[in-house]
Amino acid sequence: MVFRKNPPDTAALHQLAIARLSRRQRLSDAAAMDLPQVQHLLEELEIHQIELELQNEDLNTARAQLEHALNQSNELYDFSPVGSVLIGTDGVITKLNLSGAQLLGSERARLLGSKLGLYVAEPKRAQFNAMLERARVEREAQTGELLLQIDGLVPLPAQVKVVWIGAAVGWQVALIDVSERRRMEAQLRASEERLTLALAAVGDWVWDWQVSRDEVTISEEYAQLLGVSSEDLVHPASELMRFIHPDDKPQLMKYLQDCISGIRERYSVEYRVVCQDGSRKWLLARGAVVLRSADGRALRLVGTLVEISRRKQIEADLLAAAQFQQAVFDSISAQIAVLDQACSIVQTNAAWQDYATQFDFGASLGQDYLALLARHFVVDPATMEALAAGMAAVAAGDAPRFHFPEPVQCNCGRYWFTIKFTPVHDAAHRMVVTHEDVSDLKRAELASVALANVDNLTGALSRQHFLHLAEQELARSQRYALPLVVLMLDLDHFKQVNDSHGHSAGDAVLKGFVETVQSVLRESDVLGRIGGEEFAVLLPNTTQQGGIALANRILESVRSSPVDIGGQRIAYTASIGAACLTKQKSFSELLSQCDAALYQAKHGGRDRLELNWQHLPAQAAVAEPGATTA
Repeated sequence: MVFRKNPPDTAALHQLAIARLSRRQRLSDAAAMDLPQVQHLLEELEIHQIELELQNEDLNTARAQLEHALNQSNELYDFSPVGSVLIGTDGVITKLNLSGAQLLGSERARLLGSKLGLYVAEPKRAQFNAMLERARVEREAQTGELLLQIDGLVPLPAQVKVVWIGAAVGWQVALIDVSERRRMEAQLRASEERLTLALAAVGDWVWDWQVSRDEVTISEEYAQLLGVSSEDLVHPASELMRFIHPDDKPQLMKYLQDCISGIRERYSVEYRVVCQDGSRKWLLARGAVVLRSADGRALRLVGTLVEISRRKQIEADLLAAAQFQQAVFDSISAQIAVLDQACSIVQTNAAWQDYATQFDFGASLGQDYLALLARHFVVDPATMEALAAGMAAVAAGDAPRFHFPEPVQCNCGRYWFTIKFTPVHDAAHRMVVTHEDVSDLKRAELASVALANVDNLTGALSRQHFLHLAEQELARSQRYALPLVVLMLDLDHFKQVNDSHGHSAGDAVLKGFVETVQSVLRESDVLGRIGGEEFAVLLPNTTQQGGIALANRILESVRSSPVDIGGQRIAYTASIGAACLTKQKSFSELLSQCDAALYQAKHGGRDRLELNWQHLPAQAAVAEPGATTA
């Protein structure tokens, strides 16, 4: 476009005006005017001149704006991302922008006058010519894709739009480089192919829910599973919901509603579907919101589905097996606990739970077995050491099993049980602990032993058995530094009872004496008949003060408990000598000290207690009847 410039000065403008006026041939009219008319005419001319000046200024401004717009248009034309090429009816390039020159791989000056078809790859030239012809004949824009071939370079894919301008101009051809788009599309296809292969490998199916349109697109395999037509893979959500098992539908609906409303972004849920053929399948569904509206409502959800019916069946079989195993455990009368590798209880049977309630040690699961055993049952440290060593040997594989050789007595004294450790040989390295109640057998055994080791007349232990138990208790007290007191008792003037009332009366007095003493003793104390009217009492875990107090209670009880024989009450008393464990090496030595103290009690007036504590002064004062001396 060419703009005409205004005259450079007023003189030139004046000459142009005179020339135009002479062409109008009206000068004769001016010669006939009078002075006022001439003055009026001059004023009008001045006004018109000012108007022309203003118009000239406006025109100059408009021209500058047009020139600026033209420059901008040329820049946009040249640097537009779309290549623009104008070709004549003979296919020769008559005009093109810089983007078009760049796509054609040459300078704009060299491209002008060449034919555009030469830059189209040979296989695509017929297609290009056909597009030109259709655009000319149909008078409609034609679009398509071509390959631009530049010597020595890889063909460049381009999107082409052809518009027929007219016979005087030719065609306007727009070119857009789509190589990057093709590359991204190829990557997308490869990614989709990998995703499809990955999902196929793991058995997952894909679903896509366009919430606003209520259209759910499902995989062909999922459609086949449900028994619906695999030709139509788009369904309303309500149609697919009818396949969900009624018991599972509320939970699934809640998850979906939470996603739609924005409470959650994703979900994972297991549910059953009832297929067209009536079969039921378990599915694991995962989904996530991928698009939301401005107000936060979900517009699109996508996710995967995988059938887990086999896994669910395996879980059901495992549950049934576990229930069967527990039923077998519960049917066994022995108390059974299963321990993990850390010695914690992970499973118990009904018998174990019953005796856990009986002995009030609370819930067993999660507790350390050895700690529980030491806290509620086993008192002897040696027994705990042996049990811990046996368990460690089984856990390490050094022993096939471990069975504690002797029944363990509960710290309550009324319950005995055997302990056995058996490895499971599984990946978790578990171990089974079996406690079997042998209380009845142990009590029968003790009763049998008692019959063989109890004095037939009085019911006290026989001398031999008493001394055997005393030696064991002495060893235990020495090993664990426990206190031990021994009493030796003798009935005063017992020969006079036999002489005055007969031997049957003497036997009755002996029986009454044992009953009286046992009523004072504790359950852990041991009473034995040493010979004739002499008896000994073993007081385990008893201090000197405790022994003195118990001996005085015996004296008081004997003194206040005469024997009734045939309506006649026979009163009697006893003397006691006491000693405690210090540095004695045998029980016979300790008993000898008791005997010496008893001798002092007899010669000190009878019906009294004499002490023979080695750490006290050896000289003991004489006590009055019923008194205690040291």
